[in-house]
Amino acid sequence: MPRKRPRKGGRARPRRRVGTASPFLKTLVTIAALAVIVLGAFIAARLLTTPESRAPSAERQASAPRAPAAPPASRASAKETEPRKPAPETSTRSKAVGTLPTTKPQAQPPPTAPPDFDPKSNEKNRLQAALPPLTPERPPLAKPPRVAIIIDDIGYDRPLAEKFIDLDGALTLSILPNGPHRQEIARSARARGAEIMLHLPMEPQEYPAVDPGPGALLTSMSPDELLAALEENLRAVPHVKGVNNHMGSKLTAHSEQIYQVFSVLKRHGLYFIDSRTSDESVCQPSARLLQLPFAQRDVFLDHVHDAAFVRKQIRELVRLAREKSEALGIAHPHPTTYAVLKEMLPELRRQVELVPASRLVRVVR
Repeated sequence: MPRKRPRKGGRARPRRRVGTASPFLKTLVTIAALAVIVLGAFIAARLLTTPESRAPSAERQASAPRAPAAPPASRASAKETEPRKPAPETSTRSKAVGTLPTTKPQAQPPPTAPPDFDPKSNEKNRLQAALPPLTPERPPLAKPPRVAIIIDDIGYDRPLAEKFIDLDGALTLSILPNGPHRQEIARSARARGAEIMLHLPMEPQEYPAVDPGPGALLTSMSPDELLAALEENLRAVPHVKGVNNHMGSKLTAHSEQIYQVFSVLKRHGLYFIDSRTSDESVCQPSARLLQLPFAQRDVFLDHVHDAAFVRKQIRELVRLAREKSEALGIAHPHPTTYAVLKEMLPELRRQVELVPASRLVRVVR
């Protein structure tokens, strides 16, 4: 519509400004705009919040004590709010520059000692480990070494023979076949549990200057004479379990006569012990050939009639027994020998096992 022109000569009225709002309306609009902005920022912040930012609160919820009894609805909500393990973060920036991401090293807890830890004993163990090793001690023997002691030339001095029997030291008595007290001594020894042998006279190298006594086996005898003399000697001493030679340095070196003697002993179930009066003795190979139980003397204890010498020989016998696990000694019915044996028997029993001679014989292989 065309505007009306003002009349001539009249005053024009002031124009009203179209679209001007009142101050109150402007204030309302401003408040509304601010509310919209704040609401939008809040919504945007909620949408942009990452799971990592919510993790601490979730962890606090997980560490909080649970209620004694939770309804099913609360269990479901707890499951929903269960913290998720954050994914390993990789730095794109570090990848761009070609360096690996660094992680902060965790502090290791200090080592804790066991409950029974003792600093003093630990220090003692360290000191002992620093010391040089000691020389290992020899392990104790499973069994003590065995020793047999034969008392030769028994049959003439009965009181002295009874003293040896009274020692009760597992001694073996070797009785001469023509001793006047051979029968009584043999019966007394058997009653006390002592072992009895025949001390068989044989020809020595010095024969006839040195006489082995009646009933001796001589190299000049025929086989029949030799065997007859041997059988007579075996009958003269009762309860014998074995035989050893009296003298015999010459006869024990003759294999033909020794074969004959050993064949008789084997038939009677006896053993033989070589007194080793000669280095040329063939008794051991002969016993091997005939499979006769056999042993040989290791030490003569009293061929010197002196107490100190006898003690030394007994100690030598013990030394050999420890070295070989067994040893055999031969002594004679002398007063000095009896006194030393009586004195040393307690010591001997602590060091070795005293056994009869039959415990040391075996078939030679």
